[in-house]
Amino acid sequence: MILNLISLLFGPNDVFMNILEIIFYILVIIGQWKMFEKAGESGWKALIPIYNLYILYKIVWDTKVFWVELGLILFSYLVPLIGIIGLIGLFLISIVLPFKVASAFGRGMGFGFGLLFLEPVFTIILGFGTSEYYGADE
Repeated sequence: MILNLISLLFGPNDVFMNILEIIFYILVIIGQWKMFEKAGESGWKALIPIYNLYILYKIVWDTKVFWVELGLILFSYLVPLIGIIGLIGLFLISIVLPFKVASAFGRGMGFGFGLLFLEPVFTIILGFGTSEYYGADE
């Protein structure tokens, strides 16, 4: 009986969260598709999970940072104790990326915070809005 109660209380939340995550992911893909096209890349590249991140780094920052991020992810899984340092680096890169995206499309810090906290909404705004692609900051 207690298991049914726990399932009743927490089960729907898991389903709701999964549906919400799928909706967010779809919105990000749609927004990235349009952003990539604005930057001169093929929109379909937004559909491929790791490759879309590589393209995002290519158009707003530097692909070397993508490889650093990928290395930090792998490092944090392979070496758990030392991986904490990698996770800190990964966290910092993840904080900087939305501001790089905002800057590459001519937007300011406020928009960068929007991308940081509400990525699906602000990615759609970038993709379908009037923002133009200016390129990565050097």
